[in-house]
Parts: sequence; C-alpha cells; structure tokens
Amino acid sequence: MKTNKILAAASLVLTMGATLVMSGAAVARNVSSDTISQGSFLTDEVAYHGHLMRTGLYLENGKLKGCVLFLQGLGDSILNHEPMFRELAKAGYRTVSYDYYGQGGSSGSMNETRLESGLPSARIKNQAKFMWRYFSTNADPVRGLSCAGSRRLVIGWSTGGLAAYELANERWAQGVVLLAPGLNIKLAVGTSAGVSNWLKLSPWGLKGTPDGGLRFARNEIITESTLTRAQWPDGYDPHVDTIKPTSPSRVPLFATDLIVASIRSHRFKIDPSVKGLIALSGSTDTYVDRNATWALISKNANHFDRIAYHGALHELDNEIPSVQRDLFPRMIRLLNSVR
Repeated sequence: MKTNKILAAASLVLTMGATLVMSGAAVARNVSSDTISQGSFLTDEVAYHGHLMRTGLYLENGKLKGCVLFLQGLGDSILNHEPMFRELAKAGYRTVSYDYYGQGGSSGSMNETRLESGLPSARIKNQAKFMWRYFSTNADPVRGLSCAGSRRLVIGWSTGGLAAYELANERWAQGVVLLAPGLNIKLAVGTSAGVSNWLKLSPWGLKGTPDGGLRFARNEIITESTLTRAQWPDGYDPHVDTIKPTSPSRVPLFATDLIVASIRSHRFKIDPSVKGLIALSGSTDTYVDRNATWALISKNANHFDRIAYHGALHELDNEIPSVQRDLFPRMIRLLNSVR
C-alpha cells in the first residue's frame, strides 16, 4: 500500500484532562478527530500492558443502533477501511477498532501479538474484549455516547476473522461477519505465492540495479496489488497507512502462532445462537484457501450465511465496487438480525 494523505476536511485535536485507569490500562491524553469523507473518525491512544495502542471510533449517522468491533488483518491499520466504516455509519452503527502491536499507530512489534499462545494480554481475543469494555465504559467526546448495552457484534478480516471466529466459538460475540478469515491460511502468501525461489520467500532478496547489477533488498510480500483488484480511478485510495509489517517472515513468532491457531480453529463448533456471515474471496486469493474455508464453515457453522465472490482478492471490503455493493448490505442485514 502506498501512503496517501488522509482525506480530511478538518482536523481537531481535543485534550482530555483526566486519565482513567481500568484493568491495568490507562487512557492516554490526546484524541484527534478527522473528518474523512462523509464520516467522523476519532483516534486515541490507550495504554495497555506496556504498549500505546491506537484506537478508532467511527461515529454513526443519526441515532446509534449499536457498536461493531472491527478486527484487522496482518500488516493492516484502522485507517484503511473507511468505505466499510462509512456504510456501517449510514446504517446507524458505530465502528470501534484498534491497531495490533506494531501496526498502524500502535507501539511495539506485531511479533509480540498472539492468537493461540503467549501472554493472555498479547492475544487478540483478549485485547478485543478489553477494547469493548473500554468503549462501553467511556463516552465519546463528540456525542457523549458509549457502547454500553450494545449487542456484541464483531467484524473480522483475515487474521481478525480468525480471532472473531474464536470469539464466536466462546459465545462472547453474539454476531460475527468474517471477511476472508484466516481459518485455512496459505503458507506462501502475497507476492511469494507459487514462487519456488527461496530468495523471494525470505525477508531479503536480490533486486536489480539501474546499471544492470544485483543488490540485496527487503522483499515486500504483502502488497496492495495482491490484496485487491480495485484501481481507484477517482484518485481516492482508502489505504491511508502503509503496510507494516510487509511480510510474515519479519514476524516469525506471530506467523508460527497464526498457523497453529488456524489449525486449532478447525475444532470449533459454533453454537446456533451466534449469528454469522462469512464472505469469501475467489480462488486467486493468495492468502487463504477459499474452498477449504467454505467446507469448514459448512461443517462447523452451517447456520452461518455464506457468500463467495469469484475473482475477488483478499481485502473484500476494499474490493471493486461490484463486490462492495453486494457485500455491505449483506453485512448490515446480518448485524440487524442479531437480537
């Protein structure tokens, strides 16, 4: 993903005079409000177990219908999904989100993040539960509302989809939308898919120089062109932040844990009380196995609604308009159905 300037009509920095301590975490001081396109996006920093984690709050239009927790993918940022947040806002939903360690605006390294092992505080599902409590306890500085009393709704993409699936398995989540979830991940992803040359699979590879020579340079495995077919002809690319990290090989501890967690998820049987929608990409998705995931959901969560977008790449919410026009209403219908 290339860096874009934030499409902001105005930026307002608010100062919160108090520091709130809750479950070992403290609210940091600065809240910024950026008006992106048609919505208001508030970002904050929350101290969590030795890290400053960037949080996001995309406010609803009109009456608040409920809150939705968004869990991102590897190398992602909460600033990169405004089209989806905007559609949710139009439907009355407030999107709450945060960046994992070392991604987007959060401190640390993604190599510290876990799904399966390690410290409980490092596991995405526990971070998600903490963030839900935080947004349910603290009112926003614009409308003075919180997520208290909202149904626990989770949208997870890729890595975040795997974490959301576990929250559904625990029946913590009452409704989930899984976007190309990492339930059956591929080992060679992005630009390394189908490549047998070990240099292209490693963090470093040989690159050509203008004079015809070769040099070692970092490989970029996760790229925008392998995530979506969208070309943004109108000049609006929703990818505000760059990909970080750009390869699973740069975070080997997390990558190994992700593989183990993906395999373990095959044992999860989702209770029929948990509603869900799973949206899958096409067979050309280089990050997850679409067919194996469809079969797994058919076996272990057969009551979930399912849709596959043939030809689509991995980042479904930022795919071409024909995918978005079908996907976003499906998501909102699922969220509306959770009682």
